[in-house]
Amino acid sequence: MKYLKLKFLLAVIFTSTLIISCNNDDDNTPKETVVEFETAPASSIITTGVVEVITENTVRYHTIDFGSGPYTVTIVETENNIVIVDLGPAPTFAAELETYIDAINKPGTVIITHNHGDHYGGATNFTDLDFYAQSEVANQLNNTDDFTSLYSKKVNGVNNTQVIGDLTFTFDKVSNAETGENGYFYNEEHKVIFAGDLVYNLAHPYLREYTPKDSENELDNWITGLNELKTNFSGYNHIFVGHNNSRTDIGTVINENITYLQNAKNIINGTKPLTSGGTVTTHQQVIDELQVLYPNYKEGGLLLSLPDAFFPGDTGADWF
Repeated sequence: MKYLKLKFLLAVIFTSTLIISCNNDDDNTPKETVVEFETAPASSIITTGVVEVITENTVRYHTIDFGSGPYTVTIVETENNIVIVDLGPAPTFAAELETYIDAINKPGTVIITHNHGDHYGGATNFTDLDFYAQSEVANQLNNTDDFTSLYSKKVNGVNNTQVIGDLTFTFDKVSNAETGENGYFYNEEHKVIFAGDLVYNLAHPYLREYTPKDSENELDNWITGLNELKTNFSGYNHIFVGHNNSRTDIGTVINENITYLQNAKNIINGTKPLTSGGTVTTHQQVIDELQVLYPNYKEGGLLLSLPDAFFPGDTGADWF
């Protein structure tokens, strides 16, 4: 009987020790940091677009698609700061954007991906903030009258890596593609890339700067850059783009863009027949064919290749 009592006592001691040991292990396990973000601003603030909010442990992303472009502004929010990526094309949108950002109520910084007006047109509403861009892009912005008339301070150029708004961003570019210098940047910690207009999400890209008659093949350069992005960033969690929000299937969306650009190049060069037969001879035929091939794509920058797109007498893209 004494033996049974002793055996029972030893079992209780062993079990208690095991429980204490397990509890100690739990106590020593580092807990993942989670930021308790305030409620996001009301999406109804943006009457000219659509808001999407993605909340993760220590960062929150707000994407705002304005207009039919759609022109996408991304806000990266941390516990204490925000970083605004691009500013849309016009003060009409910028006024609502400013109201939305004021509702977040945190210090802010702006990053501009490239020197196109639909990405900096709202700058006049954010003149109190510091602006950053990839170095060559910053130089272009600082020497563009349309931009400096909106923002009189110098844009800070970044060659490589810079801490901005609590996060470390690495900047790079692809030259002579969608435009002369297409900047992009990424954050390795959260595995996110901000691709600007190098990647469009189910939207027709801006093809106007493709000049097949000269020695520079912008679409080939663009495709080469996209293949590099696919190699380096397909394993990332998010890609935020300049037109039409964001994606998580990064390799897939980049492949979509590569296929589109290859089709566009072959249509313009006459090596891909029209679905109705024959080959193109006018800008409008190129536009019409791409809209047939991609009927569900948003407007994007495609129509800006047409004659008269920017001003009466504008000859359109230099394709033929």
